[in-house]
Amino acid sequence: MKFLVCLLFVIVAANALTKEQKEKLDKISKECKNQSGVSQELIDKARTGELINDPKLKAQIYCVSKKAGLATEAGEINMDNLKTKLKKVAANDDEVNKIIQKCVVKKPTPEETAFEVYKCLHANKPNFSVVD
Repeated sequence: MKFLVCLLFVIVAANALTKEQKEKLDKISKECKNQSGVSQELIDKARTGELINDPKLKAQIYCVSKKAGLATEAGEINMDNLKTKLKKVAANDDEVNKIIQKCVVKKPTPEETAFEVYKCLHANKPNFSVVD
């Protein structure tokens, strides 16, 4: 089973988001921050692509991915949702499929998977957003 997150922080450089997307992401992020206990500093770094290997950040990214509909409670990826979101920033369906094949790789835990998927998505499509 493959999983994403994005997110998984799945998160994009804040300036690439529309005002509405930023507001949605901030709301989700705040809810998840209360659960994960991650520092705002690590969240801010992740949003710009500087991902620190930290268990709280991984929990944050996984939480955001679930709330954004990219991951299930069981840690599986919602492929339809991911494809829809990637199509907004990719050149065509072939590129979407290549990114998914490259980035969506199951790791030992949902949190680790989310973290690694987010790193890969950010590296391949920095303007990808988990929110609509």
